[in-house]
Amino acid sequence: TGTKDVNTPGVKDETEDPEDEKELIPKDASSYRGMVARANYMGQDRSDIQFAFKELSRTMSRPTVGSWKALKRLGRYLIDKTRVIVKFAYQESVNEIVVWTDSDYAGCRKTRKSTSGGVVMLGSHMVKSWATMQGVIALSSGEAEYYGIVKGTSVALGLRNMLDDLGMKVKIEVKTDASAAKGIASRRGAGKVRHIEVSQLWVQDKVAAGEVVLQKVGTYDNIADALTKNVTNDILQKHMVLTSQAV
Repeated sequence: TGTKDVNTPGVKDETEDPEDEKELIPKDASSYRGMVARANYMGQDRSDIQFAFKELSRTMSRPTVGSWKALKRLGRYLIDKTRVIVKFAYQESVNEIVVWTDSDYAGCRKTRKSTSGGVVMLGSHMVKSWATMQGVIALSSGEAEYYGIVKGTSVALGLRNMLDDLGMKVKIEVKTDASAAKGIASRRGAGKVRHIEVSQLWVQDKVAAGEVVLQKVGTYDNIADALTKNVTNDILQKHMVLTSQAV
């Protein structure tokens, strides 16, 4: 109450303050978990805060002073943005699922793990978005982006199969801003990145068979960028507009 609002749910903090690593007292930790759980509920339909609550959820077991600061930042962002309207305007039948994928290579300074972000568009309608921490430590930005393509393709195939049950035949197009990741997905086999798990290479078969089409887009044009890191207000607003949402 009475605090000043901010225009982004989080900021990229490059400084390391030892005070931020101190754990909260049990009472504050309990309050933290309750409020992050509420943010988790809200974030299912609000892609503007999905990365922020993903980061907050990572410290649910042992909240710290730094976690509390990040939670207050999200609260200040929500002061004047209590509602989000997700628009599903009338549109003609579509025949293509478009998936935008992105990743933030080694974005976590503690674990050096990367974040995958994605948006699934059915025509002008956003039907799904996500911001998730990758389970493995990628050794290059191209590899991290490839894991993002794997995640996005998996989601698209599930949606395609559901639409097929409803009598809709659609194609799949996956957009990425990483040429290296597109190259990995377009060839056959591990190539020089031999450490990639075999279980991650199935996308190559889908691309070779023509079930999935890959398209390179510019970094600034990638609407999934806002789901992989704390971005500036202009990037966040562009994401909201292009996914047919309004704050």
